[in-house]
Amino acid sequence: MTRIKILDCTLRDGGYINKWRFGKKCIENILFNIAKSNTDIIECGFLSDKPYNAEQSIFDGVERLNGIIHKDGASKTMYVAMIAIGEKEMHPSMLSDISGSPIDGIRLTFHPDEIDKAFEWAQIIKDKGYKLFMQPVGTTNYTDKQFLDLLERINELKPYAFYLVDTLGVMYKKDLLRQVILVDNNLDKSIKIGYHSHNNLQLAFSNAQALTEYKTDREVIIDCSANGIGRGAGNLCSELFMDYMNKNYQTHYDVLPVLEIVEKYLAPIYIESPWGYNSAYFLSAANNCHPNYSSYLMAKHTLSMPAIANILQQIPSESKRFFDKRLIEGIYQSYQINAIDDIETVGKLRKEWDGKSILVIAPGRSIKAKRSLITEYIKENSPYIISVNFIPDFVKPDLVFIGNGRRFDEISEELDVDKTVFTSNIKNLPSNATVVNYSELINASFDASDSSGIMILKLLIKASVQSAALAGYDGFSKSSRGNYFDSRFGGVYDPVLLQEKNLAIMEQLKALSDKLKIKFITPSIYDASNQGER
Repeated sequence: MTRIKILDCTLRDGGYINKWRFGKKCIENILFNIAKSNTDIIECGFLSDKPYNAEQSIFDGVERLNGIIHKDGASKTMYVAMIAIGEKEMHPSMLSDISGSPIDGIRLTFHPDEIDKAFEWAQIIKDKGYKLFMQPVGTTNYTDKQFLDLLERINELKPYAFYLVDTLGVMYKKDLLRQVILVDNNLDKSIKIGYHSHNNLQLAFSNAQALTEYKTDREVIIDCSANGIGRGAGNLCSELFMDYMNKNYQTHYDVLPVLEIVEKYLAPIYIESPWGYNSAYFLSAANNCHPNYSSYLMAKHTLSMPAIANILQQIPSESKRFFDKRLIEGIYQSYQINAIDDIETVGKLRKEWDGKSILVIAPGRSIKAKRSLITEYIKENSPYIISVNFIPDFVKPDLVFIGNGRRFDEISEELDVDKTVFTSNIKNLPSNATVVNYSELINASFDASDSSGIMILKLLIKASVQSAALAGYDGFSKSSRGNYFDSRFGGVYDPVLLQEKNLAIMEQLKALSDKLKIKFITPSIYDASNQGER
């Protein structure tokens, strides 16, 4: 068996989920429990030049860890921290020498265009006495020539360990072993090999098992985290891999302290901000692109999986490794836009809506909880009712507005086409469909460019409507199950992106309020007079 060491990165990689705000006591307890589990190497967090916050696992100096790490004299556990060039940076000249440090090593990550800088910094780290872990981001994107050139420099540097990093989560077993063999045959024998996986294809566990079976005389370090906590699809689960090692190689990892971390500290985080495999992350890996592209498209709530796949395939190869919000939004809008001349259609709508009280009903959860408010409003005002992307079961709408291709697919069989208006991005419409120009209704904000709730309001303005009442415009909560009146409308969405979408919609509503007087019938986070109520 290859000599395997386990490195736990819960407090560092896991911090992408909660912005590293674990809490001071939680950080101490996580470090204590991981050490108690007999984990070989523990990563405490990032080293950064940003102002220190005791509640985060980001530190402005190794001295901050003196009161947090409690080393047992008999323990062989190694403690490390990460410096990430271009992301969480601390110039290594700011590091204390190893003699005054509670940690043993520094993990240094760098992109291909930062290699020269990385080697300058690496030498400083070594000179200060730390064990140096060299971790190039996205080693799957290196050509063999680039990789061999890098290994030559690594051999001259002689770090403690050199890592294979599957940043995009695209490695199958054969891909991993190919790179391992390339490294093992060209790396100085004194240098350990490390492996950091992402679980986009749910292969982190099986790939780790493959590494345990690979025959080499050198040590191999495998990264994992409690419950696999980490950005996007997450990482290899510490508890799974520890149990596997115990049962197959007679190691003595104690899984229970890790499970205690999961139960006490990570489960509440997961409820608010879930991580782990989903089909969108698979699509990112299948298209060899950054997982944030899929997250961004998923958060729009407008696209089917085939549509997301189609858009991901249009990302230029040179732009796939790093998330480019402007690029993906441009591709998305190009995919959606199908410009038409809708002057005649808008003229008919203007005539139909002239002089009428308008009520727009969106599918927010409040339309179920506050149904009596809506029915009372309808009884008192006899409005012209427009529903957005759904057909209410408690009232008959005069018109259904469809601006979302995914929702159209879900309710197409129930729609009365003669009483429906579609935006021109919707595919496969019947020949007698009433269609308005999508390109004139989308919004300037990336994060809410295609909000159907905003697009119908812009259409009302375009048709000279001056006021409208709104119901079901709740806004997005972190829990996908709390966003819609019907659980079928929900999904797993990045909570950070949903929050950005809330802010963007709020700005759009504020901009539209100069042209359209808006009254909220049900509670909404967008209603300044009703903040916080859902």
